[in-house]
Amino acid sequence: MIWQMDFIARRFPGVRLTLSLCLCLSHFLPQTASCGEWPAGLRSFLEKNCYECHDADSAKGDLNLEGLSTDLADGNRMRLWTTVHDRLSRGEMPPKDADQPSAEDRDRNRQLLAGFLTDADRARREVVLRRLNRVEYEHTVRDLFGIEVFVREMLPEDASSHGFDNIGASLSVSTEQMQAYLETADAVLDVVFGPTEAPRRVATKLNLRDIIKEKDGERSVRITKDGVVLFNAGYNPSVLSKFDNPGAGRYRVRIQARAVQSDKPVTMLVYGGVWGLRDKYIAGFFDVPPGEMTTIEFTDRLWEPSDTFEIYPFDTIHRQTDPDKYDGPGLFIGDVEIEGPLGEWPPLSRSKLLGGSNPVSGKLEDAERILAELLPRAFRRPTGPDDLSPILALVQQALEAGKPFEKALRSGLKGALCSPEFIYLEEPGAEKVGDHALASRLSYFLWNSMPDAELFALAREGLLREPKILRQQVERMLGDGKAKRFTENFTGQWLKLREIDFTLPDEKLYPDYDELLKRSMVEESHRFFQEILDADLSLTNFIHSDFVYINERLARHYGIAGVTGQALRKVSLPPESVRGGVLTQASVLKVTANGTATSPVTRGVWLLNNILGKPSPPPPSGVPAVEPDIRGATTIRQQLDKHRNVESCARCHRQIDPPGFALESFDVIGGWRDYYRTLGKGDWLEKDPRYPQRHIQYRKGPGVDSTGKTAGGQGFDDIRDYKRLLLADKDQFARCLTEKLLTYALGRGPGFSDRPVVEAIVAKLMQHDYGLRTLVHEIVQSEAFQSP
Repeated sequence: MIWQMDFIARRFPGVRLTLSLCLCLSHFLPQTASCGEWPAGLRSFLEKNCYECHDADSAKGDLNLEGLSTDLADGNRMRLWTTVHDRLSRGEMPPKDADQPSAEDRDRNRQLLAGFLTDADRARREVVLRRLNRVEYEHTVRDLFGIEVFVREMLPEDASSHGFDNIGASLSVSTEQMQAYLETADAVLDVVFGPTEAPRRVATKLNLRDIIKEKDGERSVRITKDGVVLFNAGYNPSVLSKFDNPGAGRYRVRIQARAVQSDKPVTMLVYGGVWGLRDKYIAGFFDVPPGEMTTIEFTDRLWEPSDTFEIYPFDTIHRQTDPDKYDGPGLFIGDVEIEGPLGEWPPLSRSKLLGGSNPVSGKLEDAERILAELLPRAFRRPTGPDDLSPILALVQQALEAGKPFEKALRSGLKGALCSPEFIYLEEPGAEKVGDHALASRLSYFLWNSMPDAELFALAREGLLREPKILRQQVERMLGDGKAKRFTENFTGQWLKLREIDFTLPDEKLYPDYDELLKRSMVEESHRFFQEILDADLSLTNFIHSDFVYINERLARHYGIAGVTGQALRKVSLPPESVRGGVLTQASVLKVTANGTATSPVTRGVWLLNNILGKPSPPPPSGVPAVEPDIRGATTIRQQLDKHRNVESCARCHRQIDPPGFALESFDVIGGWRDYYRTLGKGDWLEKDPRYPQRHIQYRKGPGVDSTGKTAGGQGFDDIRDYKRLLLADKDQFARCLTEKLLTYALGRGPGFSDRPVVEAIVAKLMQHDYGLRTLVHEIVQSEAFQSP
């Protein structure tokens, strides 16, 4: 670690390092400055128009402008004065019943305040070395060496700020993290070099008929001469226990199957993982049609020598004691072939790295050549002797200690992977970031990874910054398979899809929730975003669209007929459908609820933050949160009515509650409801028509009321009305999403000085029907994206 500190000090002489209990590599060069006194005339404007309500004596809303410092180095003061600016701009201050300044006077002083805030924001902005987060680290080592490796879980979880985990100011490095980097680098290099000997490979053919016959009393399946028929989705003796697993690796699996006693496909669920333990995982869901035998083929990675596969029919019910007499849907499973581990030996990554050098008899000169070729790609810029020498010194030290060439080379490679040059994105430049830094900023925006050869070449030639070439590269990158990382990573944080597993719905209240539904929920949001991006559709589709991406499982959940099979596809909606847009997607509705109940407050805050871009302030201290009554004795609306009697609460809840009420007709898992489900008092229900085979334990609670009135006085009856109100101000949503995407692209929080950039982008979007792909292009072409 000492050599790293010296390396950082030499490479980044202007960056401040702190050392307390941990080494923090991500501290910065603060440029905070006091902004002095108000511009001439602004203070007199405030005294005349604002102090009557907001001086030291009155301080309405706990805001004392008279005593509020103008030194905006403090973030809280900056936020308060920004609020003053915004309320002045919207005509909310002075209040309607007070004397009003002239339009010219208001606008002149608003501009003076805006200029003051802009200067303050630029002065307090910090120059930050942005560290790769763990997702970016994993993708980078994959692309650097051309390997398949899973190491993100070896690194500590990254802090999130402004809604994203790639914000430089929040990505510090602790002693624990440095130790994790050392261990992770070893895991990466193990995959790069591969095993010293060729792994044992197998090509096995199994049949559950032969496995189950050896089990006494296992009569939950129908055994035939060619295989077995599985009926029970809850339990089957269908573990492929005779699979002789030669070790960790990727395997190709072929399953002969067909649906039986059914006129439509039966869904097959395949588990992978450790036999008999609870950490098994889902390898996939597959549609198996009736009629002729179908070959289901997939590849999956096994991790331990005891790992194998297990096969289930999904969403079928069989409680009979004699499977030979059962006449419900089932799944016939014939021969199962497993082949692997797949891949070349020696691995291509090893030969590509060594480039002809002998891993046994190589010399220091070989290591120098290998590292000299690797470092420009690893450090994402041209390198020279000062970059190479500390890394090569590690190799030399190991060779002099008598270590074999390969181990000595690994020491150097490990040093490179743990160096700040690799872990951090260096973005030098006074007015513009350098060409190579721009290439990296672009690649980590759209690929979550390092630039490829074409981006490196354009940066080297100084051509990347040309608008036409930059546009061509964005198109090329969005057409690459790696762009899927952008879709999943951005939506995972903007829409909070990463939190899909944070709560597990109560099994008694929501027996209709299952793993296939959860997977389909998340994939719907990914495919929906991808469609809007690929076709450059209007951002307004995120609020409401005339199509959805669903499969049979989601269609049943949404009550949409005519969709069969578990592959997601684009489906048109009737004009008055309650679905369409992200607000009514089950994934979003689930992550904005807990496992038993919904809260208009939680959903309202989410919508204000992520759709309207008008974050609500934190609740006043000492005021208890409103918790839904899961017994059904009182509705959440009744409780909020009492809560709003407290004036300090009412100010915020006038903004928060209406969007939450509009979404109240959707339950914890995003299903439509006319009444609340309860385990307390209420009428018993016989069945859910969507799931006639499932036993219902909940009762019918109070009816749902999704009506409301916005803070501006506009009424709505349900989510359809509310979405129309949102669409009436499409610029506000465009502004919100532009700011979110710009934050994600830059890796820093937005400031007041970024507002002109956002407004300029929104103005251009208006000319192109608010296209999402257009938004990506405009962000990349913007001055903010190309500046430090």
